[in-house]
Amino acid sequence: MNDLRFALRQLLKNPGFTAVAVLTLALGIGANTAIFSIVNGVLLKPLPYDQPGQLVQVWEAPGPGRRMYVSPGAFLDWRQHGSAFEALSLANDTDRNLTGDGDPERVSGLAMSASGLQILRAQPFLGRTFAPDEDQPGKDNVVVLTHGFWQRRFDSQTNIVGRAIQLSDQSHTVIGVLPPGFRFPWEDNAEFVVPTAIAPAEADQRAGHSHLVIGRLKPGVRVEQAQTEMNVVAARLRPLYPPHKQDWSVTLVPMHEQITGNIKPTLFVLFGAVGFVLLIACANVANLLLARASGRLKEMAIRAALGASRARVIRQLLTESALLSALGAMLGLVFAIGTVSAVRNLSAVDLPRAHELGLDPRALGFAGLISLLAGMAFGLAPALHTSRPNLNDMLKDGARTCGASPRSRVRSGLIVAEVALSLVLLIGAGLLLNSFVRLLKVPPGINPRNVLTMQVTLPEQKYPDYERRAVFFERVLERIGSLPGVEAAGVTGTLPLAGWSYGTGFSIIGRREQPASGYAADHDFCSSEYFRTVGIPLLKGRFFDQRDQGDASRVVVISEALAREYFPNEEPLGQRIHLDVVSGRMDEGWEIVGVVGDVRQHGLGESARACVYRPQAAARSAANLVVRTTGAPLAMADSVRKAILEVDPSQPVANIRTMEDVLAASMARRRFTMTLLGGFAGAALLLAAMGLYGVIAYAVSQRTREIGIRMALGASRGTVLALVLRQGLTLAGIGVALGVPAALGLTRVLSNFLYEVKPGDPMTFAGVSVILLLVALLASWLPARRAARVDPMVALRNLG
Repeated sequence: MNDLRFALRQLLKNPGFTAVAVLTLALGIGANTAIFSIVNGVLLKPLPYDQPGQLVQVWEAPGPGRRMYVSPGAFLDWRQHGSAFEALSLANDTDRNLTGDGDPERVSGLAMSASGLQILRAQPFLGRTFAPDEDQPGKDNVVVLTHGFWQRRFDSQTNIVGRAIQLSDQSHTVIGVLPPGFRFPWEDNAEFVVPTAIAPAEADQRAGHSHLVIGRLKPGVRVEQAQTEMNVVAARLRPLYPPHKQDWSVTLVPMHEQITGNIKPTLFVLFGAVGFVLLIACANVANLLLARASGRLKEMAIRAALGASRARVIRQLLTESALLSALGAMLGLVFAIGTVSAVRNLSAVDLPRAHELGLDPRALGFAGLISLLAGMAFGLAPALHTSRPNLNDMLKDGARTCGASPRSRVRSGLIVAEVALSLVLLIGAGLLLNSFVRLLKVPPGINPRNVLTMQVTLPEQKYPDYERRAVFFERVLERIGSLPGVEAAGVTGTLPLAGWSYGTGFSIIGRREQPASGYAADHDFCSSEYFRTVGIPLLKGRFFDQRDQGDASRVVVISEALAREYFPNEEPLGQRIHLDVVSGRMDEGWEIVGVVGDVRQHGLGESARACVYRPQAAARSAANLVVRTTGAPLAMADSVRKAILEVDPSQPVANIRTMEDVLAASMARRRFTMTLLGGFAGAALLLAAMGLYGVIAYAVSQRTREIGIRMALGASRGTVLALVLRQGLTLAGIGVALGVPAALGLTRVLSNFLYEVKPGDPMTFAGVSVILLLVALLASWLPARRAARVDPMVALRNLG
């Protein structure tokens, strides 16, 4: 306790030193705690379910590393023959229109088998969950609400159980409310659950891919055991499957891995980056302590002369370091809380389990551990040097307190390490920035400016067929087109840059040599004005027009990528193709009447894929409305919504946003990684510059007499300036020389984050190295200028 009180007095005696050291450590410890909290919340904490290790997601697997949604027949096969499972369940997203009391609203939910909530061990807050037979037709008109939805929409009414609500014009009886905080692992926004089952007509359908399947393994069964069993089941049932799926298998993925697998590399890269920042911060504080130690050598000599052992002196100095580190940790926790809160609210990044982020006891323990290790790391070297003074020299009157040569070498070595670590971070950030800039230059294939988008999903009971859906969309587009400020409006199945697409197989009529299983392409449907609305250019032929909108229309427009890949040496216009996704009159085929520009449907970083567009905008009940406006798109949102309500007063819209927002969302995760890594790299650069400045400034103060003598003997101010700058640039140059090979090795982990940029990109390496040397030049120039202004007479007067 005496050591602690004395350490506190020492820090209070030097408030400037203490403030700089604490702020430096707060940056390093706070950044590490924040990223660890994210890693802990997303990757390390088990899922919030009973026995979460038993939860798996089950996929059909066309090949190693590939996963496909599940066909109805495959799900029934697995449920019947998969003895490793306690239960299997469908788990499909389903959006429904909530009508009745209040304004119509589009709400997101899940359609699960009766066993689905039991698989997740969901215990109801009110009422009950599904009975075993409630996923059968005629008994499936029940619904379970989430706690948040019950509070938001139904004002926490305790008599909600037994009430009927209208979901897409179908009456559902509320049988239960899920507990507070309960969330589904793969769908955070789900607000209700309805039962679903495979229709008898689909029981033998093993070709399509439309279902998500989750399961719970039996107690004691490992994932590897279940995978082996399912491989045997798949091989035994292979004759039941279509020819193109004869080599397919089954893949089991632990639920935790399924949810976090895509974000794991990003978080590990960021965790490594903040580790570098902490090392640089520790090196900086160690340099500060070494500089401060020069003024305490006489104090330590007196302690030693009075009988203090070297171990006693080291303990006192390490206590001061630990106290500094603890203060830095407390301030760093404030920084970490703010950072985690900001990340939790970044919905555009789509960070899994974001709602679970926070500084829990594990994160606080991590902060305490790294603060202790940091205190030892930056305090040990200064303590060892300071605890071994030369008593004869230090106790003489007028003895100078200049640092010994070993101490100077240690300080220089720390600066070299800081520069090298900073270079690695800066090069990583530079590669990501270079990649991001290149992505921004990639043409998306559309003109996103002034385009408003929203989702419209028609209830199947009210709009059961193509004709009624077509009438609805025609009337809506007519009303929207007459609004002031609207240039064009259209309907499409999927938005450009949405990150997903429908797919289809197709074959070319009349072509003799083509694969037996046909070709593959993305598939979408749209209205006649869709292409003009979003700015997709016509390259050949024509767009759709009004004569193509009927259900009997048999024309398609294809993308340039499809024409280039499948019609490389022939004219695609007039060719006829079969589409596997369309039933009926297949022999007639579909005539290609136009070729349009490519759209980066799956993101700017993905190549444009072959795509077939059909003209039936009402082919499905769910569609996206796109509106090009003359002014700010969101300002038209209310007018567009009212136009829809004029056609159908009970029809809600959802997910209103601009096309520019869609484009930004497609790059959100890249921007997130680049911003955080860039911020850490900037902090590292600042710390390295501060450290270099401190070392050179200290060296100048120790060489004041030498500089005075040089100038008295005729050295010019320019010579002195060059002498000091040479020292700083030499340290920085050595750091760069060591950092470049380290960066060449470490930046390879960024390969999957880069677009058209190699991890060893010479321009990035050269540019970052030059920037770092320029910063080092500036950090050295300030003390060098002070050295060049030394008055030789003042310096010589102090010679002793």
